[in-house]
Amino acid sequence: MDDREKLRRRLSRLGKRKSAHKSSSRRKPHSNVRADLPGEEIETSAGKAFRIQAAYPIDYRHGGRKLAELSGFQSEFAAKVAQDPSLDQVELADLVFLDTETTGLAGGAGTIAFLVGIGVFSEDRFEIHQYFLRDPGEERSMLLALEQDLSSRAAFVTFNGRAFDVPLLEMRFNLGARKRWPLSKWPHFDLLYPSRRLWRRTLPNCRLGTIEMHVLNVERTDEDVPGALIPGMYLDYLRSGDASGMRKVVYHNAVDILSLVGLTAEILQRHDEGEVPVLEPGEALGLARWHQGAGRGELARQAYRAALQGDDHELEAEALRHYTLQLKREDRRDEALTGWERWHELAPEDPRPCIELAMYYEWHKRDYARARQWAQEGLLCLSHWSKGWRREQMWEQIEHRLRRISAKLESEYPG
Repeated sequence: MDDREKLRRRLSRLGKRKSAHKSSSRRKPHSNVRADLPGEEIETSAGKAFRIQAAYPIDYRHGGRKLAELSGFQSEFAAKVAQDPSLDQVELADLVFLDTETTGLAGGAGTIAFLVGIGVFSEDRFEIHQYFLRDPGEERSMLLALEQDLSSRAAFVTFNGRAFDVPLLEMRFNLGARKRWPLSKWPHFDLLYPSRRLWRRTLPNCRLGTIEMHVLNVERTDEDVPGALIPGMYLDYLRSGDASGMRKVVYHNAVDILSLVGLTAEILQRHDEGEVPVLEPGEALGLARWHQGAGRGELARQAYRAALQGDDHELEAEALRHYTLQLKREDRRDEALTGWERWHELAPEDPRPCIELAMYYEWHKRDYARARQWAQEGLLCLSHWSKGWRREQMWEQIEHRLRRISAKLESEYPG
């Protein structure tokens, strides 16, 4: 047998394998899904897809809030909190609350969204539509059904969806539906970032489940399943055909979507610009920094003062560091004085408040004796630091300041 014939046979065998794989990928979806999940088949141009729907009255209470409470806020304000100006053109009632369950969190072309849940307001109720991928071969029809549902909407609310859910769907539309749909360009309120702003200092972490427990007062039932188990459960379903475990996944996804609604209202209420609401010190500090970054000085000062009311000294020191910096930039150094002194009291090994006090007395009060005293105190604080370039750099700066202050003292009191 010559080399040409060998090559022909190898290519023939490869072609047969490819055909067998193609055939298996189009196998009939598991027949018992409709018995295990309360959904329906819907027709698309690419075939059948499977959808689960649920509706909640507008006054339905999820945790501590009613769904209707979101209607009390304006889209312009939501755009400001989300730091996405394009949101101010979108009515909050037209938002899509999106959450996906996938075959893995690593990303890449091999990751598939096997359950896509969206929540939308519709007249006097809130509807959840969940598209379940009964078989990977149905992906195109599932995506086309989802596209039809999303076509009248124009903005997303997610939790970390800007980095994960939306880019994943965009990629799956490109690969699975052979359609370029720039979903990542839609207006987007990603709740992860304002959640971190408010609660990263006080909660164990800023996962949605943690925020549900400590902020939203949501209690999940035993119908739920930990998110880490969900990819494996779907793979088990594909192997066994038993969809009963998917009920827990559907429940998990639906609660996530309801929590997105409650969390949106919770975040907007805490950012209310009319007056600083009653907040925990850690929340107030995050809010103060947000106001400060946007140039809202008076609101920032109110929030900083609220952040100083707790008994967490580490948090108080952090608040004083930022608050006194704002007061200094606003040329309100006399107001910052007690803050610098309290900061030094709380963090006796931190030279920064000492340096600020040395500058205050040197340049603002022309009290060179006290300026030297605080500069020397700064060196004493710095002596407790481990050796390194930061210590050496700061040490050199303080010594330079001391030489200048000493020269001023000598010129003031010659001889």
